[in-house]
Parts: sequence; C-alpha cells; structure tokens
Amino acid sequence: MNKHLFAGAVAFLILLQWVHAQGKPALADAPKLTVALANLRKNPDDPTAQQRYLYSFPNTYARFLQLFEPGRQLYDGFEYISVLPSLAGKDEKGVGELLIRLSKDAHYEADAPSYLQDATAAYASQHTKMFVELVNELPIEKRAHLIVFLADVENHSAYPHYQETIDHLNDLGERCLAEEFRIAREQRQRQPHK
Repeated sequence: MNKHLFAGAVAFLILLQWVHAQGKPALADAPKLTVALANLRKNPDDPTAQQRYLYSFPNTYARFLQLFEPGRQLYDGFEYISVLPSLAGKDEKGVGELLIRLSKDAHYEADAPSYLQDATAAYASQHTKMFVELVNELPIEKRAHLIVFLADVENHSAYPHYQETIDHLNDLGERCLAEEFRIAREQRQRQPHK
C-alpha cells in the first residue's frame, strides 16, 4: 500500500472516530434524561428530583439538537421541554440560566425549538425580574438573537407570553428591553409567513 493511500486511510479512520465520539454524549444523555423525567413525574415537588432533571437536561443548543432533532432518540421533546418552566418555582435562577443559554443560540423550527421558544417565553412572562437579570448578562448580539428567537412566531395573538413579558418589563421600568421586544415582534410581523 502506498504511503499516501495509507495516510489517507488513517486520517479517514481518525475522522470516523471523532464523528462517532461527537454523538456519544447524546446517546448517553437520552437515557439519563428519560430516567430523570420519570423520577420527576413520580416526585414532582422533590427538590432533588428537580435538580437531577435540570442537570440531566442538555446545557448547550448543540446538545439540545443532538437529542431532540428529527431522527434523534428523543425527537420532538415536548414532554421533556414543557416541564422546564414549572421547575422555576424552586430554582428560578437555574431554570432561567438553562433556558436563556439554550435560546440565545436557537433558531426557530417546528417541534423541539418551538417548544423551547414557548418554555422560554413562559419563563420570561412569569419570572420577568430574574429574566431581566440574566438577559442583561448576555453580550449584546446574544441578547438580540434571544429576543428575535422569542419573537419568531407567525401568530402573536396566539402567543400571550410574549405580550405578558413586554407588560411586565414595562411594569418593572425596563422600558428599553420592552421596546426591543416590541420592535422584534413588529419586524417579525412584517416578514412573510414561513
């Protein structure tokens, strides 16, 4: 076998191992998250079950997609994502950090990203003061991306959390942030439906 062909084969094998290793965390995360959700359902008020669930949930948008994209183990993810805002009663900051960390990099699509969008908007409308604290820690471009992600819906009249967030921001004296939300909604409403 010639040296170049051998070197190419070795490089290909290394690439295959790397690609395979990239998928392994998601493979390990799916059963862990499933067990954590089952425990949370058995003991919904147990702070330990709630914390285990939060720690088991993907903590980056890339890992989120590895679990919940079409064709992945937990495709759709509704039952996993929709529970998140309810956990904020015991860990307001932890839930907010997770939702904002995921949403600041997210792009609207059907299924899991749309459930993430709704969960984050619900959190923002119910825990607006903490939401403001966390959003103010973001770099300006991530903050803008988060707001655009939350505004990216076709029918805002069927999306009350968004307007509730604007109202609560105004009540808190956060007029600039409320205006960013309002402008993002107006810009989205001017776009053609996807």
